[in-house]
Amino acid sequence: MPRLQVKWSQGRIDLEKKRAEYAKRLTTGKRKRPTGLTVDMEAKVISQRSKPRKDLVTFAWRGPQCGMGALWNCEICNRALIAQVSWQQPERLHDVARQVLESLDDHGIGGWEIWGVDGFAFLAPEGYALAKWKRMTRYVELNLITKKEATIKAARWGMVSLVLSGRSLLDWYKQENRGRRDVRWTAQEMEIKGHPGVAAWGERRRLAGGIRKGVARLVRRNPAVHFAGCAWHCDESNRLYLVESIHPDQGDVLKGVVDSVLCHEDDDE
Repeated sequence: MPRLQVKWSQGRIDLEKKRAEYAKRLTTGKRKRPTGLTVDMEAKVISQRSKPRKDLVTFAWRGPQCGMGALWNCEICNRALIAQVSWQQPERLHDVARQVLESLDDHGIGGWEIWGVDGFAFLAPEGYALAKWKRMTRYVELNLITKKEATIKAARWGMVSLVLSGRSLLDWYKQENRGRRDVRWTAQEMEIKGHPGVAAWGERRRLAGGIRKGVARLVRRNPAVHFAGCAWHCDESNRLYLVESIHPDQGDVLKGVVDSVLCHEDDDE
């Protein structure tokens, strides 16, 4: 099985220096002993054409373990990225490694960016940043936020029978959210992505809400920051998914995130 490692940072890096550091790490290892690997610093792993407007260097190594790597500075988003794909001999995964490295990018395309962990991935509009995340046995959760405090929460559970414990999906959602104070909400059963699901919607609670609403009426605008969410049970993967959004245009945001979640692989694809 191939392994992908990716690191990125804001700001440019010295590509040649970083490549040399990686090469030394590969050949000497953590204990300063020879690893038996040979590094090719001039290997053309992916072409410059595949990464326009990026300063790019690549390298490869072979031995008991083989791999390919790429480092670049992006002129568009001013980020640096380091990525490598490795595999064990006698696998020959050079073409796979090239395809993976060519598919990577460091900024969103078309106004959306991909977020994910442990095989759970989704798209979110540009401008969101990671606020917090959780990773536990059979559970992952990502919480994103913008400077204007719009939020996205996306989560995935495994072993759905244990999570629901005999409850309907609607009862489970109501119990999970019965104590929340950030939004006023209501929910009902609804099909989501072809699966049994729950849709929720409402309005964010705000301090001094009456004053804000009164001022808003004077300037003829709607002050409500809306809430929308949905959860669904995917039988094919035996997983439970949740997406929630607090945003003035939450309908479009929620739909975009939900549509991007791949909860199972179709057999005919």
